[in-house]
Amino acid sequence: MSIEVTMRHSDVKIESLKEYAEQRMAKLKEKFPKVSKVSIVIDVDVKKHMYMCEVVANRLGETAVGAKQFSESAKSVIDTAAANAERQLLRMRVKRSKGTVRKQRSASVKNA
Repeated sequence: MSIEVTMRHSDVKIESLKEYAEQRMAKLKEKFPKVSKVSIVIDVDVKKHMYMCEVVANRLGETAVGAKQFSESAKSVIDTAAANAERQLLRMRVKRSKGTVRKQRSASVKNA
């Protein structure tokens, strides 16, 4: 799994924050081995002292997750966005195992 971390609107590239984000997403890889790529965008608003973290995970060639969080603490933003991503991936796994996705595809107009 490839992990891509991008920092925006920050003059100082915070390496420790990037390492923390990579470690947190490595936990995501352990729980969901079919995730092929994770992109993390950390945006810093210096005037408001706010951080924004967006996590997008690609699973089996489709975009599975897009979680976006805002907070004053950088590490808490990464943690909450990662937790939301895990929750959404789990929800997708359950839907796929129940077959609801397949039933919807078979009932679509294209297949009729």
